Amino acid sequence: MPSILYEIIDVFASLLRFLGLAVFGLGFGWLALDLLKKSQLWQVQIAVFLGLAGLVIAMTVFTAWGALGAVAAGIGVAIIIWGLPKKGKTEEPG
Repeated sequence: MPSILYEIIDVFASLLRFLGLAVFGLGFGWLALDLLKKSQLWQVQIAVFLGLAGLVIAMTVFTAWGALGAVAAGIGVAIIIWGLPKKGKTEEPG
Protein backbone atom coordinates (compact mmCIF):
# COMPACT_ATOMS: atom_id res chain seq x y z
CA MET A 1 0.00 0.00 0.00
CA PRO A 2 1.14 3.56 -0.55
CA SER A 3 2.61 5.38 2.43
CA ILE A 4 0.05 8.19 2.17
CA LEU A 5 -2.65 5.71 3.13
CA TYR A 6 -0.75 4.84 6.30
CA GLU A 7 -0.48 8.54 7.13
CA ILE A 8 -4.23 9.06 6.66
CA ILE A 9 -5.03 6.06 8.85
CA ASP A 10 -2.58 7.38 11.47
CA VAL A 11 -4.32 10.78 11.54
CA PHE A 12 -7.75 9.18 11.94
CA ALA A 13 -6.44 6.90 14.68
CA SER A 14 -4.94 9.86 16.54
CA LEU A 15 -8.20 11.82 16.31
CA LEU A 16 -10.18 8.83 17.51
CA ARG A 17 -7.80 8.31 20.43
CA PHE A 18 -8.02 12.01 21.34
CA LEU A 19 -11.84 12.01 21.28
CA GLY A 20 -12.07 8.72 23.17
CA LEU A 21 -9.75 9.93 25.92
CA ALA A 22 -11.62 13.24 26.15
CA VAL A 23 -14.86 11.31 26.71
CA PHE A 24 -13.04 9.09 29.23
CA GLY A 25 -11.80 12.18 31.08
CA LEU A 26 -15.31 13.63 31.10
CA GLY A 27 -16.74 10.42 32.55
CA PHE A 28 -13.95 10.01 35.07
CA GLY A 29 -14.30 13.64 36.15
CA TRP A 30 -18.05 13.22 36.62
CA LEU A 31 -17.51 10.05 38.64
CA ALA A 32 -14.90 11.73 40.84
CA LEU A 33 -17.13 14.75 41.46
CA ASP A 34 -20.13 12.55 42.19
CA LEU A 35 -18.17 10.48 44.70
CA LEU A 36 -16.74 13.60 46.32
CA LYS A 37 -20.18 15.19 46.72
CA LYS A 38 -22.04 12.11 47.97
CA SER A 39 -19.38 10.78 50.31
CA GLN A 40 -19.38 11.92 53.92
CA LEU A 41 -16.23 10.03 54.87
CA TRP A 42 -12.94 11.86 54.50
CA GLN A 43 -11.19 8.59 53.68
CA VAL A 44 -13.28 8.13 50.54
CA GLN A 45 -12.67 11.73 49.49
CA ILE A 46 -8.91 11.27 49.88
CA ALA A 47 -9.05 7.99 47.93
CA VAL A 48 -10.94 9.67 45.07
CA PHE A 49 -8.47 12.55 44.94
CA LEU A 50 -5.46 10.23 45.03
CA GLY A 51 -7.01 8.05 42.32
CA LEU A 52 -7.52 11.08 40.09
CA ALA A 53 -3.99 12.32 40.79
CA GLY A 54 -2.58 8.81 40.21
CA LEU A 55 -4.36 8.58 36.86
CA VAL A 56 -2.85 11.87 35.72
CA ILE A 57 0.63 10.87 36.95
CA ALA A 58 0.44 7.47 35.26
CA MET A 59 -0.75 9.02 32.00
CA THR A 60 2.13 11.51 32.16
CA VAL A 61 4.61 8.65 32.32
CA PHE A 62 3.02 6.10 29.99
CA THR A 63 1.04 7.95 27.29
CA ALA A 64 1.55 10.65 24.70
CA TRP A 65 1.07 14.32 25.55
CA GLY A 66 -2.01 14.59 23.36
CA ALA A 67 -3.71 11.79 25.29
CA LEU A 68 -2.92 13.46 28.60
CA GLY A 69 -4.24 16.76 27.26
CA ALA A 70 -7.48 15.13 26.15
CA VAL A 71 -8.08 13.54 29.55
CA ALA A 72 -7.20 16.77 31.34
CA ALA A 73 -9.57 18.71 29.09
CA GLY A 74 -12.35 16.19 29.76
CA ILE A 75 -11.81 16.40 33.52
CA GLY A 76 -11.74 20.20 33.32
CA VAL A 77 -15.00 20.30 31.38
CA ALA A 78 -16.58 17.93 33.93
CA ILE A 79 -15.52 20.25 36.76
CA ILE A 80 -16.94 23.26 34.94
CA ILE A 81 -20.23 21.54 34.10
CA TRP A 82 -20.96 19.59 37.28
CA GLY A 83 -18.55 20.88 39.90
CA LEU A 84 -19.29 24.58 40.07
CA PRO A 85 -22.17 25.75 42.26
CA LYS A 86 -25.28 26.63 40.33
CA LYS A 87 -26.48 30.22 40.44
CA GLY A 88 -30.08 30.80 41.38
CA LYS A 89 -32.21 32.68 38.90
CA THR A 90 -32.72 36.25 39.98
CA GLU A 91 -35.82 38.08 38.92
CA GLU A 92 -35.37 41.46 37.33
CA PRO A 93 -37.49 44.24 38.81
CA GLY A 94 -39.99 45.70 36.46
